[in-house]
Amino acid sequence: MFEYRSFLDRPLTDPFGWDDVFRGFDRILREADRDIGLASTGYAAAGFEEENDRFVLRVEVPGVTEKDVHVDFHDGVLTVSAERQVTEPEGFAVRRRERGAQKFSRSYAFGERADAEKTTAELKDGVLTVSIAKAAVAQKKNIAVKAA
Repeated sequence: MFEYRSFLDRPLTDPFGWDDVFRGFDRILREADRDIGLASTGYAAAGFEEENDRFVLRVEVPGVTEKDVHVDFHDGVLTVSAERQVTEPEGFAVRRRERGAQKFSRSYAFGERADAEKTTAELKDGVLTVSIAKAAVAQKKNIAVKAA
């Protein structure tokens, strides 16, 4: 795999032989990348924001239809789950797959701070946007200060 060369035989640009080491690691990683399905990790990237009257959760779910997404709110816990199915056309053989079937679920605890009745969810362009209305007790209120 690696060829031994003395210090004097190596070119001046790489006197310690690091090119051979990096080339070997590069080959190993390329072979591993070919054989491992990278997209089946069960994880979906999410972003969470807080606004004055609501919380907004955005989850990236490419390739998932609205019938495969489930959003549940129970006892102050919001659970988002989705499953992406992959089907090959009849007569085709898969040579390499980087986006396979995937299933994930994440939960977020809100307690008394969220109003489950006013929670909405929308799926557009592979991004699920869940808008969670704040409960009246959790909303921010500015109080004016008066001089005495």
